[in-house]
Amino acid sequence: MRPSLPARPGADGGAAAPIAAAANFLSRLRRPSTVLVAVSGGSDSIGLLFSLHQALTLSGAPHRLVACTVDHALRAASAAEAAAVSQRCRALGVPHHVARWSHADITSGLQAQARLARYRLLSEAAHLFGADLVVTAHTADDQAETIAMRAARHREDRAAGRGAPIGLAGMADAVLFDGRLWICRPFLGVGRQAVRDALTARGEGWIDDPSNDDPRFERVRIRRGSASPASPGPSSCDPDDGLACGDAAAGRIRSGALLSGLLARHVRIAEGVAAEIALADLDVADDAWRRLLVLLAATLAGKPHGIGRDSAARLVSALGDPAATATTAGGCVFERRAGRLFVYRERRNLPVPTTVAPGQSLLWDGRFTIDNTGLLPITILAGGDRALAARLAAQGLPAGVAGRIAQAAPAILGPDGGLVPDGAFSRHPRIAPYDTFLPRFDLMIGQSIAAKLGRAPYPECPVDDIAMK
Repeated sequence: MRPSLPARPGADGGAAAPIAAAANFLSRLRRPSTVLVAVSGGSDSIGLLFSLHQALTLSGAPHRLVACTVDHALRAASAAEAAAVSQRCRALGVPHHVARWSHADITSGLQAQARLARYRLLSEAAHLFGADLVVTAHTADDQAETIAMRAARHREDRAAGRGAPIGLAGMADAVLFDGRLWICRPFLGVGRQAVRDALTARGEGWIDDPSNDDPRFERVRIRRGSASPASPGPSSCDPDDGLACGDAAAGRIRSGALLSGLLARHVRIAEGVAAEIALADLDVADDAWRRLLVLLAATLAGKPHGIGRDSAARLVSALGDPAATATTAGGCVFERRAGRLFVYRERRNLPVPTTVAPGQSLLWDGRFTIDNTGLLPITILAGGDRALAARLAAQGLPAGVAGRIAQAAPAILGPDGGLVPDGAFSRHPRIAPYDTFLPRFDLMIGQSIAAKLGRAPYPECPVDDIAMK
């Protein structure tokens, strides 16, 4: 553990900021809650733990703190660091759990896998403690770096003549993980130095993770290149880039409302496998329509991320060409027929036939969770469901389009090779762009897509939006 940095002049004012942020966060909880604090041992998370504990002690609010440290086992010292966090939590009377990640079989994409594993393990710890939500210690510095990275990509897009991407607002104050657990960020408006000053005033130290200074990571390079990384101001967000700067999150919410309106008024989802839009309503020159098409394609193709920037630009160009009747992008076909645009999964790279035993489930093609609720095994394969093609045609889709859509949809067969009756299985559509991570400012459009697919709504965040306080 390293000694904390000496306090700057005027640190007393800055040292109060973390406590105020923690108190503000606790005041926005809608009901008495058990809050799981993700604590790594670094200054930000230790500061969050102490700030929430102090704010809770001072307020006497009816909430309970518990904590979890995820040991990624990527460094030799990580186990000892997790044990040190346990001791600090014990001293505060905060129950603590260490979750260790097993990654021996992972050979590529380690950082991305580590991030997903961290949230999965935090979710398991939340279930263990009966926690209502998780809090993480992302600060204003992290927010500034995120905005700077996205602004750089936006400048690249603008220079290349590509449409604006969706993710310009930085990190949301709350994110829904796995469709069921809200992860909140009380310190997004607090600078890292203020957190360290508060720890210094208490005589507390913290642990530095060497990866935070590793220039292989884009965030570290952004941090080193910023004159004032703790301030998410003009140096990180340039209005000439078309960003909303301090109002970026509000802009993202307005965008979600606009997309939700377009979806409700102009898009029909047929059988959870295809979207239909009247060409007279579609305006591919409009950014909102472009973003909605990207989101629809990701959902209908079962992909967690939207169409790539270059592919999106080619798609817009093709849709603007009256001579082009069909094009593909992001795993979807965009086909114009009878005055309408149909968007559906293309017939490439579909899953091989897979058998699901009774009582088991399968995530199929990233698009559907299929549960075998019967007594016999079922086999799931692409195509082969002639009844689906007939239903689509009965709903007004051209017969040829309906047939092509059905060829990429799942068919559920029994041991005799015949279609399984509905009562022997259940099929739930997945919203791949949002079912793992749904930022609060995209909740409105996420709810709209869920309604179009006939799904239950996502759970509301247990913490009021900061704009309401």
